[in-house]
Amino acid sequence: MTHGWRWSIALTPPFIFIATTILFAAPMSKEQLFQLATAAAADHQFDQSVALFEKVIELDPKFAPAYNALGLVNQSFEQGDPDKAEHYFEMAVAIAPDFFESWNNLGKFYYTKGRFVDAEQAFQRTLKIKPDQPEIQRMLAWDYLLGQSRPADALAFFRKAVQVLDEPSLYYGMGLAYILQGDRFRIFDAVTELRRHNREEEAAKLEKMVRDNIRLSSKPGTPLVVGDPGQASLFDQQVKELRENGFGVNDKGAIKVRLKGPLL
Repeated sequence: MTHGWRWSIALTPPFIFIATTILFAAPMSKEQLFQLATAAAADHQFDQSVALFEKVIELDPKFAPAYNALGLVNQSFEQGDPDKAEHYFEMAVAIAPDFFESWNNLGKFYYTKGRFVDAEQAFQRTLKIKPDQPEIQRMLAWDYLLGQSRPADALAFFRKAVQVLDEPSLYYGMGLAYILQGDRFRIFDAVTELRRHNREEEAAKLEKMVRDNIRLSSKPGTPLVVGDPGQASLFDQQVKELRENGFGVNDKGAIKVRLKGPLL
């Protein structure tokens, strides 16, 4: 028998904690360490999860899921470092260029930092790896609309996403895109769909914008601004909402980053 570290997870409701003991046992594999690190992250044990993921990388510097997981951990916890999150996501896609999850996470990261063209490129890469992903189409639509003031491109992806997701936020986004595009008649199609989903508040907002002749104005390639210069942009409002909700895609279109489910 070899003298090494053995890690165990003790499940004691309502808490999960990681314990370490020195035993005469075979060293753990990177896969076993990765699963322990994932469990620690799910239980919000930031320091433990980071140490374990780093140990995985020591064992295999080319193990892309560990870099992706470290990016999520650094983005999701208060103790995390956003600069490190970006570094780890970029490392993951550099090591594994077809790693869908890492491109997706990198796109979300860029979006929340206001790096809209970078986000667009990352999301487009995910669609090359896995075409026809409605979640990615939704994120691209919001990126084009709020981040780049490109309503035609936004509408193209809203229409693709809504065929599968049929979410109220998508129809609201389409309504905003129609206004930005100057197509004020098509907005009532979005209003009708919002009312079909019992979303009277959003429907009324769009109708009021038409009645009051509200204009969404911004130069193509820049974040969308509502009303006079100096007011908070729709993007700024959405990012504020995102941060208040712990990086959540909520029903208003913000983006969620969750540490749920398997990371592999």
